[in-house]
Amino acid sequence: MNNKQYRMSEFINPADGRSLVVDTSNGLVLGVRPGLEHFAEAVNPLLPLLDGIVTSPGQARNLGPRTRQEAALLIRADWTNALRGDDFVLPPETIQYIPLLNPADALDLGANALVMHFILGHEEEIEAQCMQRVVNLALEGLNLGIPLLVDVQPIGPRVVLLNKAIELGVSYALEGGADGIIVPWPGTQSFKTIQAMSNGLPVWVRSGSLEPDSPELAEALQLGAAGFWLDECIFAVDDPAAILQALKTLVHAPVVV
Repeated sequence: MNNKQYRMSEFINPADGRSLVVDTSNGLVLGVRPGLEHFAEAVNPLLPLLDGIVTSPGQARNLGPRTRQEAALLIRADWTNALRGDDFVLPPETIQYIPLLNPADALDLGANALVMHFILGHEEEIEAQCMQRVVNLALEGLNLGIPLLVDVQPIGPRVVLLNKAIELGVSYALEGGADGIIVPWPGTQSFKTIQAMSNGLPVWVRSGSLEPDSPELAEALQLGAAGFWLDECIFAVDDPAAILQALKTLVHAPVVV
């Protein structure tokens, strides 16, 4: 097992190849999110229920030391205002994509992996920047043993067929050297296509549902998803620990195909 494989085993359970991850890094773009006003106090009690936690560089410094029974640290490597909608206080006039960290920075922060956005549906320049960034981070990470996870975001106005845009983003990420992919649920047939394309690399589903009995979540696991990738909305519910415990049980339960 090389360094990269070892670090991935920190947030993907080697026994079942699955993982439950919560991404708190949207605060970097959208401001403080509901439930995360006191970041460490909100996040630290939930770390034993997670396999991975995604933070911004600043958030990572607010987390205390973690044990092997708690979530591995994944760091957001870039910043983009593409996630800001028309309801944001300052809607973006021009889409920007700005690199923040490289694999050496991730090592300094104690991270197990880097996570980057791949923005689709805006100007070709944005997609080109994302593609170049995948290649650069993958090459640098190969030398330092830092995995790269690519978060496919088909959110621009040029996206017409969502499932095809997701497939395109996955193909770009894989071609650039990604070690794992995060996608919104694209539908059954598209997810089968993505699984075939990924050739065994982990693919997380970024689900809009927090319901453990959601048919979408069960189907994703049956089709071979590595697990679920939740956003910071989990911290705005009344009992996030109960929901995460139920989702953890679902993710790591034996899957009947």
